[in-house]
Amino acid sequence: MSLIKGVQSFTQELADRKIVFGIIGGLAVFAYGGERTTFDVDFLIHADHKNDVKEIVRKVNLRIANENFEVIQLSGEAQLAIIFANRTMAQAMLGRLRTVGNFSYPVVSPEDLIGLKIQGFAGNRTREYTDKADILTTFRNVSNLDFTIIRQYADIFSVWNEIQELKGRL
Repeated sequence: MSLIKGVQSFTQELADRKIVFGIIGGLAVFAYGGERTTFDVDFLIHADHKNDVKEIVRKVNLRIANENFEVIQLSGEAQLAIIFANRTMAQAMLGRLRTVGNFSYPVVSPEDLIGLKIQGFAGNRTREYTDKADILTTFRNVSNLDFTIIRQYADIFSVWNEIQELKGRL
């Protein structure tokens, strides 16, 4: 199974079960016009569907490489990461999904993508340069960003000054 076939099989099963999902991570940065190397595909799915996802994993012959309350990482020829929307803010992201250009799958809004990138670098400073580069790329490629939403995310992690510094580079 190739990455493309693995993603197609997985997303078809999600669609058959009417499970709403959004693409996040490096592939979402790519959808918004960034040039980003990524080795997996990251999905956001409501936490209520965790058992459904496990059934799909078995059906499409992937393996659970790592699992916790927030994430299931899948391995095999297709490397997928499923992030579960457990909290209200993450669940709200699923209500703001977008179709972006000719991209085949729904993507989180650019503001929510930036919020996830903020969470990433604030929680793990070894990701800082990659995540901040993704944020800056999104700033440059998406007009009319709602900085009220972005600030809400930044304030949770007390990094609004860092986001303003990035914004100042435009």
